Amino acid sequence: MDLSEYAPSSIWDVMDAPASLVNKRSRIEFQLTIRRKTLFYTVVLIIPTVLMAFLSMAVFFLPTDSGEKMTLTISVLLSIVVFLLLVSKILPPTSSTIPLMAKYLLLTFVLNVITIMVTVIVINVYFRGPTTHRMPKWVHTTFLTVMPKLLCMKRPRQKQVRPVQSTTTQTRNGTMTLPGVGDFSVNPAHHHPLCPSSEHPNGHSHLNDLTHNDSRANPSTSAFYPLSPDAMQAIDAIEYITDHLKRDEEYKMYRDDWKYVAMIIDRLLLYVFFGITIGGTVGILASSPYVLDQVDQKTVLTRLIQLYKSGGQI
Repeated sequence: MDLSEYAPSSIWDVMDAPASLVNKRSRIEFQLTIRRKTLFYTVVLIIPTVLMAFLSMAVFFLPTDSGEKMTLTISVLLSIVVFLLLVSKILPPTSSTIPLMAKYLLLTFVLNVITIMVTVIVINVYFRGPTTHRMPKWVHTTFLTVMPKLLCMKRPRQKQVRPVQSTTTQTRNGTMTLPGVGDFSVNPAHHHPLCPSSEHPNGHSHLNDLTHNDSRANPSTSAFYPLSPDAMQAIDAIEYITDHLKRDEEYKMYRDDWKYVAMIIDRLLLYVFFGITIGGTVGILASSPYVLDQVDQKTVLTRLIQLYKSGGQI
């Protein structure tokens, strides 16, 4: 085929122009082998799709309590859908084979949908608490003991409350510790609406039940006896506040355990999706034989023209 009058195209590269005799030299067939240039599709489709595939993994870097996790994943999903529509318009419709670009977009789409699902699960785990869920033992062992070591994560140490040294004073109603002063035997205050009743069946208050002999026997507390009713009410209020703070600390501790489990799941999913994305990118794009192949169109045309002029003897 004579290509001396051929004008180079910005979309296609001419690779070969062979001719052959068929039907016992009664007919000549001319074939033109062309290859699509990859620069346009690399810049417009391949690079943005690869970046979106890795951008979808950034959701595992965001804090678990951030509502932007779902916003990011859904935004990336919509972008992938737009690129799928763009590819369907550019490539010729066929059911015999699936283009590699469509395969990669489909892989990215599936990974993003899975990312949305696991993000919902992680957020659900993050906001669990002792009032709604009880942490199984295997979850505590796996995600709070084993997985942090495998993922090279170390949980910050919690502040320990230093115990207050105090003595104990026995009464027949029980024992209560007053930090810095001593231990007194009191029941919950009857004047507090949230505390159980402390009145005896005979109707007398517990304020008259202090054992003065034991209090006088302890030199650290003997100076504080006899206590006034106002002092006893203050002690009862301190005991109630202390119990409330202890329950609040326990609640926070269980909540922090669930939050740390969600953080461990986030880090684990980050490594898993990073490996799958790297493997899929290399496996699909590297399977294309010409994605990185550069064609010198001028050299190819010169060779084909010389071949035509020599009568196909080169």
